[in-house]
Amino acid sequence: MKKNFLPSLALALAAVANPLLAHAGSLTIDGNFADWGVTNNGRVSGWTPNAEVLFAVEDQSNANGGYLSPGWGGQAYDAEAMYLTWYTKADNQTYLAIGLITGHDPSTATTANSFGRGDFAIDFGHDGIWDFGILTADRSATLKQGDVVSTAKSDWATGLWSAPGVYDPNNSPYITKVNTGTDVGNAAMAISGRFSNMGTLGGVHWFYEVEIPVTVFGQHWQGDTPSESFDVQWTMLCANDIITLDPPVSTVAEPASMALVLGALGVSGLIRRRQKNTSR
Repeated sequence: MKKNFLPSLALALAAVANPLLAHAGSLTIDGNFADWGVTNNGRVSGWTPNAEVLFAVEDQSNANGGYLSPGWGGQAYDAEAMYLTWYTKADNQTYLAIGLITGHDPSTATTANSFGRGDFAIDFGHDGIWDFGILTADRSATLKQGDVVSTAKSDWATGLWSAPGVYDPNNSPYITKVNTGTDVGNAAMAISGRFSNMGTLGGVHWFYEVEIPVTVFGQHWQGDTPSESFDVQWTMLCANDIITLDPPVSTVAEPASMALVLGALGVSGLIRRRQKNTSR
């Protein structure tokens, strides 16, 4: 999977100095990505959102026989871009917002050789356990589209591949949808109609937009900032292509990040002292 992440030293330092990387204002959850700053202008620049939005882009073509990673499928199974931000609204509640652009048609049925849409998965703490699923479709009589579900590893269905290019559904580690778990709240969700002119590779696309009240995450998110680092992932039910967004720094100043800042301040202070000593 090709990845184009935004993290940089400047972003890391900015995040420590100002922990809340938030949207300038709340988003309208209507399936329109204009307020994210994304544009379907037929150019590479169209993928880039507003400056305060974190994102990953994997715009892939049908080259190499339609191989995507870990599986095949070309444009019809391409997970192309994910976006993430959070903000506090007029109700004084903080919300996590996730956007997704994919070439996979949300109306795709699950049959012998066809696989429908998967659920958003969130792993707090980077421990490989997907703690929450945000359902993009009804999964049972009680777990419905828009539900936020607290999950354990065993609560997830998996895809078709045990490793990139290795078809082995019985041993796949790639999670796809929630089978069971505890419903802890609801997210606002909208899925767009099809649109074209996205990026330079063509094809049709769809946009998923989700807004989650962070109170559903319990101890993982206290106040207006997350309590620990986390990943967000999405794929379709076959897991032919997987996109993961790992926010570059914890919004809680982690020791390594804080040490970097303190170290920089220390060096700066040392230089100033030396300059003062040599000027005598």
